[in-house]
Amino acid sequence: IGQAAVTVLEAAGFEVRLVAGRQCCGRPAFSQGNLAEAARLGRHNLALLNQPGDTTPILFLEPSCWSMVAQDYRELGLPGAQEVAARSQLFEEFIERLLEREPSALRFKALPGPVAIHAHCHAKALRDPAFLERLARRLPGAAPTLLETGCCGMAGAFGAKKSTYALSVEVGSDLAEKIRAQPAGVQVVASGTSCRQQIEHLTPTRPIHFAELLASALA
Repeated sequence: IGQAAVTVLEAAGFEVRLVAGRQCCGRPAFSQGNLAEAARLGRHNLALLNQPGDTTPILFLEPSCWSMVAQDYRELGLPGAQEVAARSQLFEEFIERLLEREPSALRFKALPGPVAIHAHCHAKALRDPAFLERLARRLPGAAPTLLETGCCGMAGAFGAKKSTYALSVEVGSDLAEKIRAQPAGVQVVASGTSCRQQIEHLTPTRPIHFAELLASALA
């Protein structure tokens, strides 16, 4: 997924840099109520990202990591969180905004079939997920559908625990039903790693990340 994102960004003329020494965003600790550990990780990452005069966009492939940096670091009151949040974007939103300004920045060939998109809960909570459908419409042959789905039910460790597994499957049943109802040949796109895991667990479908879809369609 990371390689696919770099391929797309470099095709659009960007230089891609990984932040050396970065640690986990803190989402797993935060979701379990371990705020001290989440804050420790946040302070470490913010110190790396918040360099004086740096306005470089910070792109995220995982929506839960993005929301941690874009929102939860601020809620934890961490120094520099506001400045870093202002530079943080989802990969898909960054590409859609780029193509809105410069439609010729990327060229795409026709896809072999239509696309169905499951939006991550964190993306839906902080953004109108319609930008995902707008981006997919730029791909010839995509004929995208933004699925009207709720949570996949995995929710990080929630779906992996014996005590909450059955509830996780119940929560994800609507998503699984809608994916099974898709016609043959539809490519399911889900940018959340937990979402993809749950979809593979509950259906015979292998979903891909949006970056993989875009990379596969580059002309």
